[in-house]
Amino acid sequence: MHRRDILTTMLGATAALALTRTAIAQVTPAGAIPTGAYLQMATAGGLFLENTARDAHEKTTNPMVRKFSRAEVIEQVNLSRKISAYTGGAPIPAPGPAAAGPGGLIGGLVAAPVAVAGAAVNTAAGVAGGVAGGVAGGLGVASPQGMTTDAQKAQILSQLTGMPPGPQYDATFVNASLQGHQEALGIHGSYAQSGEDPGLRRIARGALPLINLHIAQLTRMQARMGGQQPG
Repeated sequence: MHRRDILTTMLGATAALALTRTAIAQVTPAGAIPTGAYLQMATAGGLFLENTARDAHEKTTNPMVRKFSRAEVIEQVNLSRKISAYTGGAPIPAPGPAAAGPGGLIGGLVAAPVAVAGAAVNTAAGVAGGVAGGVAGGLGVASPQGMTTDAQKAQILSQLTGMPPGPQYDATFVNASLQGHQEALGIHGSYAQSGEDPGLRRIARGALPLINLHIAQLTRMQARMGGQQPG
């Protein structure tokens, strides 16, 4: 299935899944990410990591970056398929450009499912940012202070796609991917710890080893690049 179809299917499933959980009166634990918000954030973050990695794989001349970016694309495609297969969501019509909303295309796609789930994106980001500290800290990884918005993700991706290959591009990609993985650690780690859906908790928990591995690899690449700051 095409990646965009997977994205649309998964986001469509968010609404159905959220309604199902509400119908059987499951209560989201205090401080946990609601299921609908988890799916939205995991999807947006995964798509960002995949698309930046695809761009890097096509453009970089750095063997380390090229090898990592290929592995990253595989990781994100596999994770999205697991979530989509579990939620079993029926496809929903993708909104046109006029319906994209403040967060761009991704923001427009996730607006309805998150509303149905009863969790605003900003609130969910705050929950993830707060819970990430305890989760990531327990895993020995520093957590991000804040979550990047859909608009910020789009801006970073646009910056990367507009850059020519070279050391500056590689440093920018590594920094962006490291930030994205730190956020992913907080999102999946939080849901793995206290999410309301047992099946999704298992998927989130299963994503953590690769996220941690990639954080370690990106940190080493960043060090080898001498901490070069993106332009």
